[in-house]
Amino acid sequence: MKTLIKSPPFDRNYGVYALDCETCYTTRGVELTRVTVVDAKLQVVYDTFVKPDGKIIDYDIRLSGAMEDDLKNTTTSLRDVQAILLNLFSAETILIGHSLENNLYALKLIHGTVVDTSIVFPHRLGLPHKRALGSLMADYLRRIHQDDVGGHNSRNNAVACMELILWKVKEDKKRRKR
Repeated sequence: MKTLIKSPPFDRNYGVYALDCETCYTTRGVELTRVTVVDAKLQVVYDTFVKPDGKIIDYDIRLSGAMEDDLKNTTTSLRDVQAILLNLFSAETILIGHSLENNLYALKLIHGTVVDTSIVFPHRLGLPHKRALGSLMADYLRRIHQDDVGGHNSRNNAVACMELILWKVKEDKKRRKR
């Protein structure tokens, strides 16, 4: 699915959102198990667990925060998620994330207006190396990222990405004034 070009909103603001996904391994490959979207005010605008199409082989809990109990009563499908996101986003909406290509792949979504924290804050060795989100939070915001303590959580990661980009915009503004 591809985000659509839509008529401009009344205020001409297409929106800025950060998103993060959880995935697991299934008989159909890597599939989505959770998606979280936060706005620029760090408010969650969408957060849901997703029932994969295939039979789950491995929850991969070291990388994903979704567990068997989280998905037990889940009926939301990838198609349901896509419908909601295509309604929320337009092609001009700015999406923020860390290694965003993995999230867009899990969502089976094509979107071109992106800001990726793994690119904005590059690894000193350059690509294909990428800094961990927790390392970026520690270095730039001087905070311990919750994933470093309690495991992966898509809400925490989406919020962290938005906070990093808001910090970067503020710092860039300060430098321009000098």
